[in-house]
Amino acid sequence: MGEHYLVRRDGATPLEDIVAQAQQHPVALALDEVTVEVPGRPIEGENWAPQLAPYQPWVHDAALDETDEIDGADGDLLIVGALGMGISDEERQSLIGDAVRGADGEEPGRGSSATAMTPHQLWEAGLTPPWQGVAEDAAAAASDVRETSKCRETRNTTRETLEFDRETSSDEHFALNVPLTVREDGGGWAVSAVHLSVLAEHGLPADNLVVVVPSLIGGKPVVRVTSEAFARRFTSGAQVRLLVVPDTVETIGAQAFGSVCAETIWLGRGLQTYDPAPLDLALPSPRLASRRYEVHPGNGRFLVEDGCLMERLRGAAGEAVGKAPAEKEGERKGDACESGDPRAVPTRLLFCAAPYGERVVIPEGVRVMGAAVFAKGCPPPRVLDVPPSLTRVDGSVSAETLWRSEDPQATARIVARCGGRVTDFNAVERDRCWYGFTEEAGNRSSTEGEAPVSREAHLVAGPPAPESVSRRFSAAAHARVRGEAAPSPREVAATAASAMVAPVSTEDRLVLPREVEGAPLTRIAERALITAPATLAIPETVRTIADGNAAKGCRKLMLAEGLRTIGAHCFCSRTLAGPVLIPASVTSIGEGSFEYAMVRLAAADAVVHITSDQLISCFLADAPDGIPFDFERYDAQLIAGRGLPDHTGALLHRLASPFRLEDAAADRIVEALRDRASDAIAAAAREGDIAVVRALAERGFLDDAQLFDRQIECLRASNRTDCVLYLMNWHRNRTAASSATAPTRARDRFAL
Repeated sequence: MGEHYLVRRDGATPLEDIVAQAQQHPVALALDEVTVEVPGRPIEGENWAPQLAPYQPWVHDAALDETDEIDGADGDLLIVGALGMGISDEERQSLIGDAVRGADGEEPGRGSSATAMTPHQLWEAGLTPPWQGVAEDAAAAASDVRETSKCRETRNTTRETLEFDRETSSDEHFALNVPLTVREDGGGWAVSAVHLSVLAEHGLPADNLVVVVPSLIGGKPVVRVTSEAFARRFTSGAQVRLLVVPDTVETIGAQAFGSVCAETIWLGRGLQTYDPAPLDLALPSPRLASRRYEVHPGNGRFLVEDGCLMERLRGAAGEAVGKAPAEKEGERKGDACESGDPRAVPTRLLFCAAPYGERVVIPEGVRVMGAAVFAKGCPPPRVLDVPPSLTRVDGSVSAETLWRSEDPQATARIVARCGGRVTDFNAVERDRCWYGFTEEAGNRSSTEGEAPVSREAHLVAGPPAPESVSRRFSAAAHARVRGEAAPSPREVAATAASAMVAPVSTEDRLVLPREVEGAPLTRIAERALITAPATLAIPETVRTIADGNAAKGCRKLMLAEGLRTIGAHCFCSRTLAGPVLIPASVTSIGEGSFEYAMVRLAAADAVVHITSDQLISCFLADAPDGIPFDFERYDAQLIAGRGLPDHTGALLHRLASPFRLEDAAADRIVEALRDRASDAIAAAAREGDIAVVRALAERGFLDDAQLFDRQIECLRASNRTDCVLYLMNWHRNRTAASSATAPTRARDRFAL
């Protein structure tokens, strides 16, 4: 690799060999190869309000226009600027000579010991440094600059020479230095900027890069990598295969590697402080496909196991495990191995290698899960196996993740803030659904010595949610950037739109089994059905549906007789089609359930419309009469009509099923319908329910002859013959009744 090159392009050499070579030959740079940031700080006797030099306005000299040195009307910008600043030609030539002078103090071409410009000076001059192995004449040509007018020609010639060298050399392997910015940090250096983006800006290949942070700069060690060292503005366009942090680095900023497209990061022996911030795979440019860490085996603070980056916690005596001597560290590790207890050395989990599979196993001995364990921008793990040593979870984990542990109750208390679903290792998977089991002792008989044990199953986690439209858009865009074949955004949008209106297919159904492993399915656990397929059928063996089963995405719901309790905030997909039948056996429904849906209460034979405002829910928990609905409160909501999916339809259905409907409330509903008479007549004809038509007639809505005629015409247009026949008979009977009660004339009584 060489001792003075930060970047190498290598996509074939194994990472272990590259790391071993970087350990044997650490990168060492001179001070003139980096940019040193010197922060402003006051010193004794310094004046922080210095006086500027007297301003000398520039006055155009017509005599200069006749010289050949100046091109254009006002001359070269460099010369004009120099004159405006009061710099003479000799001073200007001296400054230019200092910029191109070699390290030995002589100008190139004037002595036998002439040296080329350093790569750092070439980057600052706008030139591209030669690759490793490129002839020195290109670098010498780059340093042979005299006048400003000639400098442009020299740069163009140098760029052409370098382009020719790139075409004739191999693009598979090359090494060079990129601009590096550092600042003093105690007795060493802190790396504050690694400008990898200059590779893409200068047309160099920027993929399969190997970046090695320097160990020494000017003889002093590099002890820190700051949070902004690999910011996006410094690394955009660079794809790093391996990033090596040397053994001299002791501290790494939390956000140091969050914006760089680095797939593998090697942490050296001396690292003591590093707490990575949450990673988003979509943030770097190009998009990051994977991220994993490797740690030096001799590091006493950090370790990697099964793709997980972990930090050893402090011992019971308060001494940091990472700062223990090598002998004691070896003894401590040996004791842990001999004892056979992997939890002898407690650790804190910092990061799991991304992307993730269906199942992720947390290593034994992890007590704390940090705030940045799982990366964003990729599907989270569906099943998470945690050890008994886990006591705290600092970050957030997807609510759809299933946690499995030996003690589900203890784990549930730990992950309560994350909202994860918890079960034990006895849970089984069937049709991508997870089921747990409970055993309860029955009534003990006097003749039997032991009480019978009943084994019941419960749904812990339903099928995973389908891929969202936004995620499909992102994947398609990423594939197009990589040059892979992918559908266009228009095609993705058309597919998503057609899927929303397409009929339910047999594959998009979930029919829960009546029994699992011989145990009847009696319960749906809390948040087991966060999402659900388009069709969901719950068998008659289920007695309880716990809270939080929103079943988002469900369009057709079938609840069987035998269900008793529905928890709060259940079936809130807002896409449920038609009246959802709630069996008469249901006696308790929690608040916020069936949000923005239409349900039919079998116990009351009534159709009700549920508002979108979950704070004014009309459902009742443990209703004394067995009907879990407050009709009095519902009637007050109908008059306001706030948040109802179909206000006119709700008024019509309430009249058609007047369960516990008072006359005063019915009169208010009729007045509300008269205010929207056109919508009410059209809705009644469209639905074609004879019960609705009967309610409108009996409640006096059709007493107006004009409304009656309009209703008849709408029913005929909708081919509702039964409703038309009923209204005609109702009108004839009503007319006959009125004529029978009216007093007759004497002439009519004696008429033949």
